[in-house]
Amino acid sequence: MKHNGVIQRKLELIADRAAKLRSRLPLDAAQIASDYFLKSAIERTLQVCIEAVVDVANRLLCLADQPAASDSYAALVRLQDLGFIKDASRYRDMVRFRNLVVHRYEDIDPAVLAHVLADHLVDLDQFVQEVQAHA
Repeated sequence: MKHNGVIQRKLELIADRAAKLRSRLPLDAAQIASDYFLKSAIERTLQVCIEAVVDVANRLLCLADQPAASDSYAALVRLQDLGFIKDASRYRDMVRFRNLVVHRYEDIDPAVLAHVLADHLVDLDQFVQEVQAHA
């Protein structure tokens, strides 16, 4: 299935924002905690990236004439079932993190942000690569 322009733009957004976050590394929890605007920017940028992942998943399901998924993670599981991605469980924590940022935004631990930046930006890269390879 060929991606449409919206999907490609969202994939480019994910890749671009992940690269911008990566350009600020290394960052530890203390650095993040000491700069309100840095912490806020990291939270928002990660949220936007994950929202774009979910949007891509839902758009791909729609283009495959599939019904809407019941939730964000279910959309990724269905993408796996359709062969767009290899392992939806790789992205489960991404969806959980997005929920944390959206619903418990006042309690985001800077150590969690430092961990996501250090160890999980690669998950965003992997998603983009997997979807692009399916085109």
